[in-house]
Amino acid sequence: MHAAKLKHVIAVDRHGSISAAARVLNLTQSTVSRSLADIERDTGYAIFDRRARDVVATERGRAFLTRAARIISDLEQLSEDSRLNRLEEETLIRVGVCPASMQGLVNKAIKQLVLRRPELRIHLEATSVGGGVRALRRGDIDVLVGPDNAMQGENDFAVEQLGELKTHLFVRKAHPLAGKPKIKNEEIAAYPVVAPDRMSWHTDQMRTLFATLGGDAARRMHVIEYFPLISDIVAASDAIGVVSDEYSNSKTFAQRFSLLKIDFFDRLTVGFAVRKRWMPTAAMRAFHATLREFPPTAEVGAKS
Repeated sequence: MHAAKLKHVIAVDRHGSISAAARVLNLTQSTVSRSLADIERDTGYAIFDRRARDVVATERGRAFLTRAARIISDLEQLSEDSRLNRLEEETLIRVGVCPASMQGLVNKAIKQLVLRRPELRIHLEATSVGGGVRALRRGDIDVLVGPDNAMQGENDFAVEQLGELKTHLFVRKAHPLAGKPKIKNEEIAAYPVVAPDRMSWHTDQMRTLFATLGGDAARRMHVIEYFPLISDIVAASDAIGVVSDEYSNSKTFAQRFSLLKIDFFDRLTVGFAVRKRWMPTAAMRAFHATLREFPPTAEVGAKS
């Protein structure tokens, strides 16, 4: 049975006549009459007893109308729920950044998107690389920003490269290694290192360094995912920290710290991943465009 015809029949019952229902529905009487005739033909019995000026539901018709009203109510609620879901999808974007120490990668893009599109809502989540990949695969997030190589192996993901992330080792101004024109790996290994994430390419390269020199990485590294604390520790001790290239050029950083003159870390290609079978929402398209305009050019150090 056609839902529209059910609505016509329910209107006849509520307004007491075919003519009254037609006026309320803004339809012709013949249209409403045809709907009623079609429904009665489908059911095999009369829904109404016709009288001179009105209609009255038959006993079987009343049972039918009660059930039909519930069905139409459910359909209208389903339609409204779908509308609200579409609205939410069009205004909400769930962004995952991995590893957690790289959350600052999207600071500029997030700020600009919020200022330009106040109707949108951003849910930003920092996660491990593996956790981020699983979250996108499950549909818990809409977008994942992180190491390109961690996402390229996923057949269900569409990945776009956003640029390369360059990072440095840094120390306090009066550190024994500050200002040295050339630094060896052995000299770095002589000091405690503060890694920004337990599972990151920084930490992997530091582990390789300690393993090569016969040291225990777990006993030689701090792992702290909060840059202000890392900077305070480095400023007050001989510990060595990790900072992004962009943040290292800021006045605030230059006043307190020095970069070690060694290209220790390989550049990391950063990517933007979504699920292939998802149609991009308006919010996703807006975020993607803003991320292209303000790419993640190494704001790890700016995390707060």
